[in-house]
Amino acid sequence: MNNGKIFEKEFRDSVPEDVYFYRLRDPASSFDQSAQTNLRFSITNDYDCFMYQKPNFFPIELKSTQGTSMSIQFSKEEKGKMIKINQIEGLLKAQKHDGAYAGFLLNFRETEHTYWLGVNEFNQFYTTTTKKSINEKDIQEYKGILIPQRKKKVRYAYDVLKMIELIKGDT
Repeated sequence: MNNGKIFEKEFRDSVPEDVYFYRLRDPASSFDQSAQTNLRFSITNDYDCFMYQKPNFFPIELKSTQGTSMSIQFSKEEKGKMIKINQIEGLLKAQKHDGAYAGFLLNFRETEHTYWLGVNEFNQFYTTTTKKSINEKDIQEYKGILIPQRKKKVRYAYDVLKMIELIKGDT
């Protein structure tokens, strides 16, 4: 299992039972990138998953890297970027609804830090930067929230209820 999928599983396993969690299915084309050249069109998800805790909806795109930054797609012609235009657009669309908190959950494995960055804050960075990627310093500058986490033996557990409180500003 790749490290990104491990991060997704660790996060999913951290969601308490009283919070509804749903992982959107990846389109088959996303598993074989070489096959996409043979497709006339491909289906893409707006984000990876969502959580629901009455009365709030949390659309989330999860990203994990061993590096110090995450690359961002600025034009549809750019390929191989971590954060894609359709994900930004999908989260911005979801954020427009009352009670929605849409954003990115950004995991940096080297520093063992995971941040929530709301899509509106991400979009402020995206529309004003000349950089081709986002790093931890940028995330902190744009009001990213450091998510409480603890390392078990090898894997992590995330304090999802605390994360929800922090996102909503309930603390």
